[in-house]
Amino acid sequence: PEACTHDLTGRPGLRAPGPTEGYRPGAALDRTGRARDRRCRFPGCRRWVPEAGELDHHRSYAAGGETSAANLAGYCTSDHRGKHQAPGWQHILAPDGTLTVTTPTGLTAVTTPPPY
Repeated sequence: PEACTHDLTGRPGLRAPGPTEGYRPGAALDRTGRARDRRCRFPGCRRWVPEAGELDHHRSYAAGGETSAANLAGYCTSDHRGKHQAPGWQHILAPDGTLTVTTPTGLTAVTTPPPY
């Protein structure tokens, strides 16, 4: 496939939808998060997010984290569950979608959304 060389800056409809009120992302935000991540963001996992994955709040909704593209990352069900139940793991999500995962022993892995 050829690379897109058009300047799309400022074009309407090409940015992530704004935050959703409430815990669950609205339809547009859900589609955006799943399209951005495509596969589980946990390092080494290749499961598809669009069909069977879950969008997870990086900063917990209960702790004031908003339901927005910058605060959501796609995980498969297994890794989403592990993120919340495995003690000592750190997940840091940058605004550009870069996810840094650090194990309890200090090993670090970085994943980024796939390029388009």
